[in-house]
Amino acid sequence: MERPNVSWKEKFVRLVGAADGRVAPAFGPHHAAVTLVMIGREQPLGRYELCQNLSVGEGSARTLLKRLTESGYISPEGKQGQRLTEKGQQLFDEVSKEVPLGLFLDASALVMYENAYANLVRNKGDDVRDGIRQRDEAIIRGGYDSAGATTLIMKHGSIVMPPDDFQTLIEYERETLLILESLRPAENDVIIIGSADDPNLAREVSMAAVMTLF
Repeated sequence: MERPNVSWKEKFVRLVGAADGRVAPAFGPHHAAVTLVMIGREQPLGRYELCQNLSVGEGSARTLLKRLTESGYISPEGKQGQRLTEKGQQLFDEVSKEVPLGLFLDASALVMYENAYANLVRNKGDDVRDGIRQRDEAIIRGGYDSAGATTLIMKHGSIVMPPDDFQTLIEYERETLLILESLRPAENDVIIIGSADDPNLAREVSMAAVMTLF
């Protein structure tokens, strides 16, 4: 039985742990979080479509879905695809309370790679020091020279880039206005933009970077 007050991040960490002393799977907690969130936002979602929207191999994707099913978070709905169970909906709601929105953005000037995926994180600006931890996590999870992350904070009504609170509107007007319009951040919210040449990887490393804040 799961003890109370376990964070949503810890639930995903436990879900992907090595089973029965075996080698750890090829997917991580951020893959599990991305998968559950995709199902929650688009359910029912077919197995094929899910596999197409993950950077891991088809075998690993099937194993991840099996774990989500065995843990009671998702269940199949005939041929239509996967749906969240009541337990899965509770976990989705926990994530969505703190990470309510994520989407692909045309923010090429702000990031290093072709595809960019931005997650909005509520009221975590005080937990960001310089953005290096989030960048490094994206690199670790996505691969050196394959992925990265840019961290922004809504501070005093402006979007700034740590550590020196550079106001992005000065140099990146189009991208900044797009972020403001698309994500509508509030004071002390964090925007983490994962980037990679593979769009699936961009979404995944964005979530990996987000999870460093929890």
